[in-house]
Amino acid sequence: LRPTDEEAEQLLQLMTSRPPATPAGVRFVSLSFCMLLAFSTLVSTPEQEQLMVMWLSWMIKEEAYFESISGVSASFGEMLLLVAMYFHSNQLSAIIDLVCSTLGMKIVIKPSSLSRMKTIFTQEIFTEQVVTAHAVRVPVTGNLSANITGFLPIHCIYQLLKSRSFTKHKVSIKDWIYRQLCETTTPLHPQLLPLIDVYINSILTPASKSNPEATNQPVTEQEILNVFQGLSGGENTRPTQRFSITTQLLVLYYVLSYEEALLANTKILAAMQRKPKSYSSALMDQIPIKYLIRQAQGLQQELGGLHSALLRLLATNYPHLCIVDDWICEEQITGTDALLRRMLLTNTAKNHSPKQLQEAFSLLPGNHTQLMQILEHLTLLSAGELIPYAEVLTSNMNLLLEAGVPRGILQAVNKLWMVLNTVMPRRLWVMTVNALQPSAKIVRQQKYTQNDLMIDPLIVLRCDQRVHRSPPLMDIILHMLNGYLLASKAYLNAHLKETAEQDIRPSQNNAMGPEAPEVTREELKNALLAAQDSAAVQILLEICLPTEEEKGQSSNAADFLRDVQCPPSPQGAEAQEEEEEEEQSLLCNLREVQCLICCLLHQMYIADPNIVKLVHFQ
Repeated sequence: LRPTDEEAEQLLQLMTSRPPATPAGVRFVSLSFCMLLAFSTLVSTPEQEQLMVMWLSWMIKEEAYFESISGVSASFGEMLLLVAMYFHSNQLSAIIDLVCSTLGMKIVIKPSSLSRMKTIFTQEIFTEQVVTAHAVRVPVTGNLSANITGFLPIHCIYQLLKSRSFTKHKVSIKDWIYRQLCETTTPLHPQLLPLIDVYINSILTPASKSNPEATNQPVTEQEILNVFQGLSGGENTRPTQRFSITTQLLVLYYVLSYEEALLANTKILAAMQRKPKSYSSALMDQIPIKYLIRQAQGLQQELGGLHSALLRLLATNYPHLCIVDDWICEEQITGTDALLRRMLLTNTAKNHSPKQLQEAFSLLPGNHTQLMQILEHLTLLSAGELIPYAEVLTSNMNLLLEAGVPRGILQAVNKLWMVLNTVMPRRLWVMTVNALQPSAKIVRQQKYTQNDLMIDPLIVLRCDQRVHRSPPLMDIILHMLNGYLLASKAYLNAHLKETAEQDIRPSQNNAMGPEAPEVTREELKNALLAAQDSAAVQILLEICLPTEEEKGQSSNAADFLRDVQCPPSPQGAEAQEEEEEEEQSLLCNLREVQCLICCLLHQMYIADPNIVKLVHFQ
């Protein structure tokens, strides 16, 4: 700028005037501030400098009032804070970019011209402590989404987290981050995922080695649970839901990322003698992960990279929720068939309550028409709407093992189970395993937990023996077995990382050097997994073998074929025919179970060819 001194004075007077609290006023103050940064030569005398400092102090004081009255959420308060942080971290080029974008002009600003401004900002107005203390008090942006542009509190908090200012000055930022995550909607704001990542880093790794306690607080388990409250009831509970799907997905991303980062840093943390707390498995069991991922799938456009980031975390930490067969089944459940089903959905189908389903089950095995009718109606519901029926459906599965239950009912239950498996697999598996226990265990009220099943997946095969000859239920058992074998691998890998500090402590009686323990623990884990897989294969192969009774029936079947060629006397023919029909159905069941088992075995062999060698060797 080439103004005379007099013009410069008048321009400075205009720029440091105090406009009314309107959107135009907010814009005016922002432009004036950027002009001061762009043309620092306007401030030349000590009096002018004093005028500017007073005006900046007024801005800081009035910022909250301006924001509330003018209704503009991206205010100059955040811009002041952001500039102060850039000055503190010496990011002068970022300030120049900010000035140019706000003024809408490409101005050549020399970083050296900002040196006086830097001194005023960092030493007089905004010391680092003031910046951090002020940042926490800045209200979060309501309904934050990508539609809200400009410089927001989230940008400031992100910068401060990155430079570790909060931990340095012992300012707790956890509540602010949690509040902001709860105030989000689609389309996803691009700063949210980077914010979560730097926040996790600041929880786990101290700001400096000299002060290992200098870390932020993690979000509490109760706060996490609050976000998912009312979800397990299915889609019908949506009106009472307090939190948006964006909030729920972001909190899920936070929990999974935190757990992954915790495992990745175990050794470093052990060396520093720090052990940040992991989230409990009880908490993880209450988060409907699969349901949320399905919701995210339908919102991929609005969620930016969140859906793919969640899938990556799921694939590494929850492989049992990423079974290829399940993804394929889901395509059928969410495709055009689903639309046709909705068209067929009458009011009567919607009116069946879980209580009515329970009553229909209690009429088995004598009367099965009512149960069949309700089950057929339930197949028209969406996966989310089926959730309230899951408990009744699984707890009555043992009744389906009684003689005389029609195949149609078994198939309908299998179909409904597979639909529920797309939204609540982990809870469904635990309920199903407990329902299909041998009757002696059910009487003893022995209930297995998710953890028991991950530690010992073979519990799944210790079910009521009658399941082995019921193809629709055996299909479910094999599905769960496959899932738990995968879950067990992930569980043991995580356990190995969690206890990595044992590798750091030098073993007293170890003459093989410091590298030895790692290898042996890894080998032990692999040996355990191989033993588990081969045991599962052996048990499944035994199930495929015909029992003594079935061997007898297959010889009877041969007699039947002979009789067809030379028929017996008419009197005994009818009774013999009925008996043979029953035997044939038993043989058909055996054949079908063999096909299902062989299908799973082939998959296991392809996934790990060593199992074949191991089983063959045994």
